[in-house]
Amino acid sequence: MKRFFFTSVLGLLTLIVASFNVQAQNEFVDLGLSVSWAKCNVGANSPGKNGKYYTFDKALALENNGERLPTKEEFQELIDNCTWLWREEGVQGYKVTSKKNGNSIFLPAASTRYGTSVELVGSHGGYWSSSTDDGSDFVAFLYFCIFDVSVGFDDRSLGRSVRLVQDVKK
Repeated sequence: MKRFFFTSVLGLLTLIVASFNVQAQNEFVDLGLSVSWAKCNVGANSPGKNGKYYTFDKALALENNGERLPTKEEFQELIDNCTWLWREEGVQGYKVTSKKNGNSIFLPAASTRYGTSVELVGSHGGYWSSSTDDGSDFVAFLYFCIFDVSVGFDDRSLGRSVRLVQDVKK
């Protein structure tokens, strides 16, 4: 009887902790832009965690219930309408603060996965967009290091971080 009770309580606690982790991943921050940005990377349970790496096709499969990959234009909007401060919040990355309303998100410098290798974690970041270069295997992504923040194109087979967005509810 004690074993059954202990197992039941342990199972219940596991479900509660898992629901908090999912909730943290699905919280969105209004930066006063055209979309709200997820508080955490996919696969992370707090803003100061890198999360998981996804190829572009696997990243697209994460979209549901109005949560989706940002477009390259939405990344450019983030660059143009926010201040970017390099700092550490558990890991190195950028605190991105809206010039419109002062709200902020943190983007970890999780780097890129090349096959099974991940290099430059803590000094470079890359996040998939949903924007493809028509007719090619290249996809737009947000790239940053301590000296640069820009949107570029790269091979869809690489592993990158994913930060989901939601359209602003009006």
